[in-house]
Amino acid sequence: MKRFFLSMFVVVFMVASVGVAGAAQKYELKIQTAFANASMYYKTLERLKQYLEGLSQNRIKVELYPDGAVVKSPEIFDSVSQGIINGGQCWTHWASGKHPAGILFSAPPGGNGMGLDQLSVMAWFWEGDGHALLNEYFQQHAKVDLRAWAVLPMGPEPFGWFNKKYNTVAEINKAKFRSPPGVPAEVFKEMGMPVVSMPGGDIVPAAQRGVIDAGEWIGPGEDITMGFHTVWKHYYLQGLHQVISIGDVYINKKWYDALPADLKYAIELSMKATVTDQLLTNVSVNSKALEILVRDHGVTIEETPAEYYPMYMAAAKKVLAKYLPDPFFKKVYDSQMAWAKLTVPYQMRANGLYYQMGKTAMGDGTVTDYKK
Repeated sequence: MKRFFLSMFVVVFMVASVGVAGAAQKYELKIQTAFANASMYYKTLERLKQYLEGLSQNRIKVELYPDGAVVKSPEIFDSVSQGIINGGQCWTHWASGKHPAGILFSAPPGGNGMGLDQLSVMAWFWEGDGHALLNEYFQQHAKVDLRAWAVLPMGPEPFGWFNKKYNTVAEINKAKFRSPPGVPAEVFKEMGMPVVSMPGGDIVPAAQRGVIDAGEWIGPGEDITMGFHTVWKHYYLQGLHQVISIGDVYINKKWYDALPADLKYAIELSMKATVTDQLLTNVSVNSKALEILVRDHGVTIEETPAEYYPMYMAAAKKVLAKYLPDPFFKKVYDSQMAWAKLTVPYQMRANGLYYQMGKTAMGDGTVTDYKK
C-alpha cells in the first residue's frame, strides 16, 4: 500500500512539474541586425538565435532580421531603447555621435597606438572592465536604455584594395582612398592621406568611374561578395584603421531586467559562445575567400610598407588626444591603457611566435600564397 501511495505521489509530482514547465512564461526577442542575410556575420547571429532558444528551452523565442527589415541600421540604438524592437546588432562607434568614446569600444584605431590586438580587447570586455564600461557608455552617456555585449570580433580588417602596388606611404598618400568615416578618416588625414567616405554599395561603382583609386570594407569573406576584385587586383591585408573591429548585440534593458535569473544566465552563455563562433568562422571563411581571390581572380596579396605602422599609430594617438579632456573618454582610454600594459608584452611575443612559424613554413615551400 505504501508503494502504491509513493508511486501515486511521484506521478502527481511529475504531472505538476510538466504543467508548471508548460505554463512557463514565454519571451519574444526581436533582433534587428546591420547585416544582409547573406553575410557571414548574419550566419553567426543565426547560431546565436539557436543558442538562446536552446539554452532557454524555447522560453526565449528569437526573431532575427537583416539590415533594414524593420529600421535603418543607424536607428538600431534608439529603436532598441524605445522598444520598437527589443534587440539589435550594430557597432558602438556608430553611436559616436552620441558620445565620442564609442570608437574606443568597437574600432580603436591602431589599437589606440597602445599595441592592443583584437583578442586582447575581447579579453578586456570579458575579463576586464570592458562590459561594465560599455554599458555605462550606453546607459549614462549615450542615453539609451539597453544592455550591450561585445560578441562579433570581425578584425583585423585589411588596409584595402588598390589599383597598383605601392612601396612607400608617400606613394599611398597620392591615392584617393575610401575610408570609414569618423576617427579612422581623421587618422588617415593626419598622415596626409586624402580620404573620402561613402556607403559600401557605392565603392565599386565609384572605382569603376575613377572617382577613387583604392578602398576598404571588412575582409576577404565579405569583400569578395562586394566584387572588389573586379576593379582592383592589389590587396593589402595588413592595415591599422580597423585592426580591431567588434560588433555588439543589444537588448532593451527593461525587457532584460524583467527576465528570471536562469534566462539571464542563458543569454550570458549564448553571447560568450557567439564570440568563439565568430573567431573560428573568421579563420575559415576569410581563408577560403582569399584562396579564391588569388587562384581564380588573379588578386595579388601585397605587403604594407613597414613605415606605415609607426606612422599610423603615432597619428592615432594624436587624434585620440583631442578627445581626452572628456572625463568618460579618458576613463575608457585609461582602462584600455592599463590593459595594454598588462597584455601587450605577452601577446606581442605570442603573436610573433605564430608569425615566425608561418613565415618559416611559407619560406621553405611547405605552404604557399594559394599559388596553383
